[in-house]
Amino acid sequence: MNEYSNAEHLRPVIYVDPEKCCNCHRCISVCPVKLCNDGSGDHVSVNHDLCIGCGTCIDACVHGARTGIDDTETFLHDLKAGTSIVAVVAPAVAVNFKGKVLELNGWLKSIGVKAVFDVAFGAELTTKSYVEQIKSENPTVMISQPCPALVSFIEIYQPQLIEYLAKADSPMAHTIECIRHFYPKYKNCKIAVISPCFAKRREFDENGRGDYNVTMRNLDLLFKERGIDLSNFSKVDYDNPPAERAVLYSTPGGLMRTAERFVPGISSKTRKIEGQPAVFEYLSGLDRLISSGGKPYYQLVDCLNCEKGCNRGGGTTANDMPLDELEALVENRAQEREKQWKTSGRKISKFALKKLDKTISNYWKPGIYGRKYHDRSATMQRFIKIPSEDELQQIYISMGKHSKADLYDCCACGYSGCRQMAVAIFNGLNRRENCHHYVMHLANQDHEKEIREAIKSITEAVRSGTEALQSNVRDLQEIRNMNTLTINGIKELNTKVDGIWDIVSIINTVADQTKIIAFNAELEAASSGEAGKNFHIVATEIRRLSDTIIDSIKEIKTVISDVQQASDSLILASEKGTHKIDASCENAKSLERGFGSIMASSQENAGTSDQGVLDAASSDRIFSSIQNIAQGIAEFSHNTSCGNA
Repeated sequence: MNEYSNAEHLRPVIYVDPEKCCNCHRCISVCPVKLCNDGSGDHVSVNHDLCIGCGTCIDACVHGARTGIDDTETFLHDLKAGTSIVAVVAPAVAVNFKGKVLELNGWLKSIGVKAVFDVAFGAELTTKSYVEQIKSENPTVMISQPCPALVSFIEIYQPQLIEYLAKADSPMAHTIECIRHFYPKYKNCKIAVISPCFAKRREFDENGRGDYNVTMRNLDLLFKERGIDLSNFSKVDYDNPPAERAVLYSTPGGLMRTAERFVPGISSKTRKIEGQPAVFEYLSGLDRLISSGGKPYYQLVDCLNCEKGCNRGGGTTANDMPLDELEALVENRAQEREKQWKTSGRKISKFALKKLDKTISNYWKPGIYGRKYHDRSATMQRFIKIPSEDELQQIYISMGKHSKADLYDCCACGYSGCRQMAVAIFNGLNRRENCHHYVMHLANQDHEKEIREAIKSITEAVRSGTEALQSNVRDLQEIRNMNTLTINGIKELNTKVDGIWDIVSIINTVADQTKIIAFNAELEAASSGEAGKNFHIVATEIRRLSDTIIDSIKEIKTVISDVQQASDSLILASEKGTHKIDASCENAKSLERGFGSIMASSQENAGTSDQGVLDAASSDRIFSSIQNIAQGIAEFSHNTSCGNA
């Protein structure tokens, strides 16, 4: 007896390394029962009382965060300490050690194991137990129970099916009980089971049979670590009688094929089903069928958790072995056993069958191979509460799910749908942050917040830009007005310069006439002799002054001409500047209209983004307006720079 022998708790068979777990929820996605996993923290932990121990999550975890727990180390320690131990070996050994079945026996005995028994013979006994129950009770349906993961599933999640589980224990338990009853030499030895399944440890806890669960996976790791090659060990036969086709038990349909030898035609009454999720869907459907008063079509259910049977169980090594290679190892062994018993061929010897049946009967007694089951549904009810529809709606709302369209059922969270995820959240086994839709919802909210802030910034920038444009337009209007005054002033100056031309012309005419008069006066003074001498001097000075005036007038004409040319150029430049200013004003008004369009679209989007609906067309309009504004600003800059030039 141990602390896990009662019905309250189940032994942990899955270990989670928190340091390696990245909370990706892949383990939840492959888990057939989901709610044994707690994804509410920074890593996914396991509620061992709800876990069925199938081990699917171990291989699914690519980070190596999950490993199976078995008794390999304890077995080796106790064996070394002198504990008397015998081993029972599951049929899947043929696959996991590539046919070196008897060599494994040689290794086991080399390390001190007292005896080695073949579970395949226990499977022969199991089949007889099943057939005897069918004959004596004719049950509506009988569910096979070699798979401890399925037994735990029924005990915890489908307790109504417990009464339909076979009353006989598993092949391993049959083998162990056979040792206890028919091999008194080993009666007090501890039993080490070389198994393909981590969940087998729980079976031993519940039925009190078996002391060590030594998985083939960890045994293979041990061989690799220690450099052990089974080829170096001698072949050693099992210590119990050889099985016939029951060596197929580790393969899907193995029970059915073995039962066919006992009861020809039973295959037509047998449902063979294995693998996830098919087997769980079938068992759940079977429960509904029976609960509704329906009758199952098949009387015997040959079911296994693993798709490839126990050959590829959670505690095995044959991960990547092709299916044909895997099953060939088992089928070849079955053919060898049939030849050994002389039960192969088209005509099976009645003598051979009788001999086989007698051998099996020698180790079978009614009442010694029975199995009791525990209804563990209270554990489920204790840990898992089912929320009401109102409570579900509140959880959906907290996850940003406001309509049926938001119930994606994408399974990205690892659960079968939004409802199951909500149940997990309700029970504190997960959090909304692990919901893909919720993350998208938050991302959209953040995006909308960014858009609102961007719209606000754009609005402020547009408002500032509009004010700046209006100020620039006013400045340009003032410049234009001043430019117009300048042009008018220059034109008026030109008019006055034209008047100066007239005055200069008059002065020039007077100067010319004065020069002629002075010249004539000089001639008169010269003819007058001494009396006209002083007059001659005056006349000469007058003529010289006239020459000076004429020269100055020429210079004045040149200056006036230059002034007129400069005035004309200035008028042309000013008029061109006025045109540029007019164009800039028109561009500014166009920019102002563009800013107004952005303001309108921004305000429209600000309203729609508050509702979580962003109008792509409005965003395009904003973008188009911004492009137009950018082009307008370039033209505005060009025009104003040209105008300033």
